[in-house]
Amino acid sequence: MKPFPYRVLTEYSAEDKCYVARVPAFEGVAAHGDTIEEACHEAQVAAEGVLLSLKAHRHPIPAPDASADFSGQLRLRLPRSAHARLSRVAEAEQVSLNQLLVALISEGLGRRTA
Repeated sequence: MKPFPYRVLTEYSAEDKCYVARVPAFEGVAAHGDTIEEACHEAQVAAEGVLLSLKAHRHPIPAPDASADFSGQLRLRLPRSAHARLSRVAEAEQVSLNQLLVALISEGLGRRTA
């Protein structure tokens, strides 16, 4: 399957009590989900629908803005005490450590205004 060529930005909405994913290349394309993965998937589905409509009506297609240079994987070194603390929080939340870190990073990025 071909990688999705557009950026998808996610943040947690306390008001909606779910994750919201937006595709900046397509104004107004956003989707909700109980998990980051679900919100991203739904946003991609919505963007693909918009792409089909743009093509069908012969409207300009936004240039892809997702870089193929990023694998989505990252090796992170942190103090053992932080690792232990994060692991305890993940266990209490009944999620994997990876899911917890993705949620915390997304929440932090969602607070940025840049």
